[in-house]
Amino acid sequence: MPSEQSTATAVPPRPARRSRAPRGSLNPDLILDHALRLLDEKGLDAFSMRALAEDLGVGTMALYTYFRGKDELFRAARDRVLATYTPPSTEGSWDQRLRSACIAVHELFIGRPAVLRLLAESTASDDFLDAATSAMDRMLSLLLEGGLGPEDAARAYGTLSRFTIGSALREVRVCARPEAVEIFRSRIAALPRDRFPALADLAPELLLSTESGREQYEYGLDLILCGIRHLASGPA
Repeated sequence: MPSEQSTATAVPPRPARRSRAPRGSLNPDLILDHALRLLDEKGLDAFSMRALAEDLGVGTMALYTYFRGKDELFRAARDRVLATYTPPSTEGSWDQRLRSACIAVHELFIGRPAVLRLLAESTASDDFLDAATSAMDRMLSLLLEGGLGPEDAARAYGTLSRFTIGSALREVRVCARPEAVEIFRSRIAALPRDRFPALADLAPELLLSTESGREQYEYGLDLILCGIRHLASGPA
């Protein structure tokens, strides 16, 4: 006679549940921890206050006790991430230290794509100043140390910051849409060589620059730094 254990219907395991906020433990830091995780997992477009409340195991209105709305929550999340930036302690010349500082900012942005979008889509210049003061001060100090005048230092910083943010955005978008590289490859291959000889001849190199995000960023950064060093060495 078959045992009761062998004839019993197997009960499927329950799916793992996310940890809930203990009663009375809700606070801004806990909310931001969960918000940043959801932003990393689901992206900016799929994020909602309701989804965040469900993840925390609280009612949606409980979140508004700490943040007046999603925009305020996003600003706090962005500031939390940018506050983690620590200038690298790399030794060397001013331009070597500047290079390391730029790469550290680029890596910070790549690691937080949703926060990068929040920063890039902000229309208020004071938002960026409030969030990235330490990085800005570090880079400007190094440019001044290298011998640039005030105007050149400010404009060189603007060039470096725009290139760093733009490169990080492009890399994040390519990672989010891996098919984009194949689309680009197909379009290049379809171009008539007699009309676009340079594009046709350099197709492999163009594809390499599209696929190697970090390497391509450093290549472009070195080109900019080369120009900055030339500017710092004396009058044009």
